[in-house]
Amino acid sequence: MIRKTLSLFLALALPLLAAGTATAKPDGVSAGRDQLIRAFDAAWVRVLRSGKYRDIINSFDEPIPGVIDATDYIINQSDCLPNPDVTPFPKANGVKGMFKRILEDREIIRGEVLGSAGANPGGTTADWFSAGDPNGPGNSDISAEILKAILAEIAAFYGTGPIAVTSIEIPFPFNTTSALQDGIFGTNLNFSSPNYFPFQFVNLPGVTVDFLDQFNAKGGETEEYRRLTSRRSTCTFTSSGQFIHIPAASPLAASIQSIDDLRANPSVEICTGNLSTQLSNQYFPDNPVFTSRGQDIVECYQRLLDGDSDILINSLPVLPTPAQLGVPGPAMAPAVNTFIVAGTPYWVREDDVTCEPVFVPGPFEFGTFRECREGK
Repeated sequence: MIRKTLSLFLALALPLLAAGTATAKPDGVSAGRDQLIRAFDAAWVRVLRSGKYRDIINSFDEPIPGVIDATDYIINQSDCLPNPDVTPFPKANGVKGMFKRILEDREIIRGEVLGSAGANPGGTTADWFSAGDPNGPGNSDISAEILKAILAEIAAFYGTGPIAVTSIEIPFPFNTTSALQDGIFGTNLNFSSPNYFPFQFVNLPGVTVDFLDQFNAKGGETEEYRRLTSRRSTCTFTSSGQFIHIPAASPLAASIQSIDDLRANPSVEICTGNLSTQLSNQYFPDNPVFTSRGQDIVECYQRLLDGDSDILINSLPVLPTPAQLGVPGPAMAPAVNTFIVAGTPYWVREDDVTCEPVFVPGPFEFGTFRECREGK
């Protein structure tokens, strides 16, 4: 009797399970996004395997010679081992949606956050990684050269010929999840932006990007959502440590020798830049944090000199000196390693998070902003 009941239950349940599985399969658009992620990963492990990745790091022209070599601060996080046998490209005869359009048009749309150009090359932490034109010459941009190498692998596998990159700037406040989901918007505070006027409100709903480049670390959040749950992500392409920099003459140079020493002293004010602001705020929630949105190293040096901040946190184990930057600033003690590593992938849209414009009344010309939420 029990066996007959079990058989009847299975007979009724299996069609329902099969139907549920069938309806859970992604449509062409979603499948195309998954295929793009898989193609990025497949290309990346081949770039690793061939040694091209090491060539890119070894040939990077640092913004100030003689300070520190990229091989001393760029870390390869092995969340994707360079084994092409287990990381295949999606089959050419099965490409769909976004990925099919990219291959047919031989064009991919990249969201980018442009750094603020300044009079002091190397005065911004981002200068030591850079983020420029992936179609440009030379090896002066690590992330751009990685993108070129990855797209070359994809083009070679599918026989498309070169895949061009069309870049769309995402203005401050860098609402990057919305850029994937709904469109480009924000108030441009980057005075060196080639695309927007300073303080221009940019509102381009529906102008979305295929992927975001390596400017958002995996651990962070954007628009009140953890990035790893609100987007699809690739393998980690580059990583770097996080370091505490203290003026040599400060008594803190003797008292802060570890991350725990800093956490134990909430009166210490931290100065940092865009690349380490979320990390600084979340790892040290009791410490005041000032974030420089422009040339963070230069501005933090001035704040340290003036006594407005006590320490600097960024991803370089050795900083250029104030003299090398041509700015005022204190002599610095050797950096303190926090033993925290932040890594960057490429990001692609996630189906379960949607962003829509929401009207915000007020005296400023902000018009609408994007509100992101889970569920469709």
